[in-house]
Amino acid sequence: MMKNWIVKHDLLTKLLSVIAAVILWSYFMSIQNPTRTLEYKDLSVQLIGVDELNNAYDLKIVRGADATVNVRVSGPSSRLASLTVSQIKVKADLTDTIQAPGTYEIPYRVILPESGMTCVGRTPDTITITADRVDSKTVPVVVQMSDDPPDGYLFEEPMLSTKTVEISGPETALDQVSSAVIHVDTSKLTNTLTDNYSYQLVDADGERVSTNSISRSVTGITVSIPVKRIKSVPLKVTFSPENNDADITASISPKSVQIVGNPETVEDIDAITLGAINANSAADGDTFDFDISVPAGVRLNDGQPTTATVTVSLADAAEKTFSITDISLNDTNRDSDAEVTLDTASLDVKLSGSRKLLDTVKAEDIHAVAEIASKDLSDGQHTIGATISSPDGTTVVGTYSVTIRITRTQT
Repeated sequence: MMKNWIVKHDLLTKLLSVIAAVILWSYFMSIQNPTRTLEYKDLSVQLIGVDELNNAYDLKIVRGADATVNVRVSGPSSRLASLTVSQIKVKADLTDTIQAPGTYEIPYRVILPESGMTCVGRTPDTITITADRVDSKTVPVVVQMSDDPPDGYLFEEPMLSTKTVEISGPETALDQVSSAVIHVDTSKLTNTLTDNYSYQLVDADGERVSTNSISRSVTGITVSIPVKRIKSVPLKVTFSPENNDADITASISPKSVQIVGNPETVEDIDAITLGAINANSAADGDTFDFDISVPAGVRLNDGQPTTATVTVSLADAAEKTFSITDISLNDTNRDSDAEVTLDTASLDVKLSGSRKLLDTVKAEDIHAVAEIASKDLSDGQHTIGATISSPDGTTVVGTYSVTIRITRTQT
């Protein structure tokens, strides 16, 4: 069956024809070996003299170091058949060609591994090389946060493992760099953040600068952004003794201040106590100034007042007039020849204070003193101001004076 199928399709004759063709082609090639031309693309160019360029002229290749070319090679078919890209060498000699910054068109040589092969074409004819002066500079590190703090929080100045970065490379590349920018996502930041970040070199407009030819002193920078809680807390005062019967209250200006600190510390602070006021001696309308001292671990927010004024109010404030007779004279510059007589026998003194306190006050608790200097006074009657002393918790309302008479013996 198989034999009939082979005979039917004449496979034996066809196979013998192929074998004969191969033998004839091999014979022809070995005898004739015709010349062929092949193109080899994207051959890397080896630059010679780069170290001399750097050492002698302080120059660095900033563009063209990765140049490639296409070449067409002609030669015997048998040799081209075994020629590989790695066997073709392309070299460009920079020695004494480049001595200053600039862009140059440099010729190159194509080196083939065997004689009998010829480079019959190349694209491009030259390679473009740009060289520039090598330098270094220091640029500041800038942290850019993606968002403002959430309500009730504050971002303090970021702390950096280094505040500057030293970069080196071609002058033209370095001149473009203004700063090293770190971008930090702060969209949901409510606790202090510490992490290591890469950075971008940018120009004065914030545009990213190519760093292919620039080297850096560090590649990563540790950034710590302290996150603080802001809280408004009321101010308050205490009264002593606490069991004072007077219905006393205080109004405070300002009523509250903003404090800043670690979230857990701020959360535990509900108010700031300014100090204590003696309820026994405070009168209605008295004012007291206090420094605002915050607890350890927090501070006042920027722009907040550092002092507060407290005004005392008595719920049962009243006024009452007392007729006093305890009036004395204090002669601070006495004239021994002068006789000083107090003509005022009594004074009606008005006091203000809590009703409960005024009900306990007696006229005998109130004293008046008039300061005089008899040597400075002429004979006759004089009106002198009097200072009134009253019990703690009361206030003297108005001003008072007494009448005195000076008499001197005539000699």
